[in-house]
Amino acid sequence: MKLGDLRKTVFAMATLALALGTANVSADTGEQYAICKAELKAMYGEDTRVQLYGTKSYRGVTTLKLKVKPEGLSSMSVQCSGDTEADERVVLKDKNGDTLAS
Repeated sequence: MKLGDLRKTVFAMATLALALGTANVSADTGEQYAICKAELKAMYGEDTRVQLYGTKSYRGVTTLKLKVKPEGLSSMSVQCSGDTEADERVVLKDKNGDTLAS
């Protein structure tokens, strides 16, 4: 096998491994977003609009940054955190870090 062919093979395998790892993270983020959205709609009503505008993962904890617009109220920023290794529900916090009552 030529050195150029070996490099192409290694590059292709590394790209595949990276793509598979990224797909798993996206699926977890999508599931967490659905849970966060359901929790917020339960708190503020079904007509509440929820928009994802950022994500962050650190040491197994994924935090989603959400813009929430309840009907008849002003919009607010909410952080939604969930531990990927635990089966617990998500934790909702306002922009000051105070936990929202559910």
